[in-house]
Amino acid sequence: MRKKLLRWAPWNYRFWREIARWCYERSLHNPPVVPALDHFPASAELHSNFEAIRQETLEVALSGRLPANHEIMEQQRTLYEFDRKVWGMLPLRGYGYDYPANQALIPSLLSFLNRHRDVVSAAVSLFPPGKVLRPHKGPFKGVWRFHLPLYVADLGDGRSSCELQIDGETYYLKEGDGFLWDDTFMHSAVNRSDQPRVVLLFDVFRRDQPVWLVGMSWIFLGIAQLWQRLQNMRQRALLRSAAS
Repeated sequence: MRKKLLRWAPWNYRFWREIARWCYERSLHNPPVVPALDHFPASAELHSNFEAIRQETLEVALSGRLPANHEIMEQQRTLYEFDRKVWGMLPLRGYGYDYPANQALIPSLLSFLNRHRDVVSAAVSLFPPGKVLRPHKGPFKGVWRFHLPLYVADLGDGRSSCELQIDGETYYLKEGDGFLWDDTFMHSAVNRSDQPRVVLLFDVFRRDQPVWLVGMSWIFLGIAQLWQRLQNMRQRALLRSAAS
């Protein structure tokens, strides 16, 4: 009981996460998946420049040097401990906080991010073969999550290695399929193939929020930026050395 009280105390991340989630869910009502062009029109630029983005990103992602997600953010450790398979992650922007050294590795995305500050987060994600992301909910409903798969295995029968389960529905994404959704719905993911799966992840600031929530969202983003700075996240998120 004592551990439970400490875990959910006001000085703990989980306490404020649940309060924020309650506020957003009372005010924003949307389906789990929404049309990308309606809510993230800039996604058309990603599709038009897809080949260059894919080539530059895969050179980095498949180098074997991506840092582990749970080593960048300790809060993600439970997602690693579920199956002990390392989820590779290269942050480019986190809730408005830029990672300049990582952005410079992918020039085509650097240009895009410089022109679209409403893309508050961006990252390269690498799921190893057999990786399972257990069911969970995202913490912040003030953004849309956009998936852009870059390296995905076709498993036949309409299935792919980019498998998402969202609010009880299963989705299979193929390379180049832009997919916009609300990650505060219960969701999970799995790579059932024998090759890594590489996806670009973006968080896009929601413009359909009521005015009072917009202010709350910017406060949330400001706190997240300060936290990353204090945690020296830029250093922890660098590519690993070739020898490691």
